[in-house]
Amino acid sequence: MRLSLNYNTIHGSTFFTPCLMLSLILLLLSVIPSVTIISTSISVMASVEDNQKENNDDGEENTTEEDEEDGSDNDDNNDDDIDLDEMSLLQICCAWSDKISDGTLEYKISDEGDEDSKQSVRNAIQDWDLLIDNLIFVEIQDDSEADVEIGFSDSNEDANDEEFDYGDSIAAGKTEFRFDNMGFIDNIEVTLSGGIFGNGFQNSELEQIARHEIGHVLGLGHANFDGNLMSESTDGGTDDISTCEINGVLAANYWRLVAVGNNPEYPEANFVVC
Repeated sequence: MRLSLNYNTIHGSTFFTPCLMLSLILLLLSVIPSVTIISTSISVMASVEDNQKENNDDGEENTTEEDEEDGSDNDDNNDDDIDLDEMSLLQICCAWSDKISDGTLEYKISDEGDEDSKQSVRNAIQDWDLLIDNLIFVEIQDDSEADVEIGFSDSNEDANDEEFDYGDSIAAGKTEFRFDNMGFIDNIEVTLSGGIFGNGFQNSELEQIARHEIGHVLGLGHANFDGNLMSESTDGGTDDISTCEINGVLAANYWRLVAVGNNPEYPEANFVVC
């Protein structure tokens, strides 16, 4: 029997709102819910289409997603002219706050994993670090708080801390976002599955999972096609970081990684075409 390993992405915030595309709208409505989004249950295409409808208005309000109209005033540029189902897209989730304005992103790896597992995570982070300009990952090994906390589940539980079931898909990794009151990423918690049914992952497998989750850390959502690092399932994914993922990260955090600015800005796009 072939097991299906999936990635879960949980979006929260200091107000326990979901990801950027929903958090700002909910803040506008003065709603402060507790919401968990499991990305494996949400169509990437649906998320992209919903975001596009909210971003069809002109002016600065476009970047804050405050307008809830369906974009009917921009018929010449709306999604009806584009068949998104025929396109290979990588979703952009959100942008970091001014915590990365100094060009560093601090992370900490918990002591729950063995040294090989922790080194696999470091290798995955280094792969991203070498490809992204104007941002350096810095590991914190003392008791101070880090921007990104990375931990491991038990070897007999998946990343959701649930016992394995042969009939269900398995969460190989989970990324939980927390946002500040402006809707920018404030801190992140990543959980990696310790293995499958008591058997640990091979180092190369764990590196692929960690590389995928770090993609989320850098502001990426999921790809709507197989053969991409950010595909929802490890079966359909790859362990390589492609130009598509790099472009997505640059688009998500353009204010810092490209413009090298000090003031966070929301991503101008909701996806990149791969």
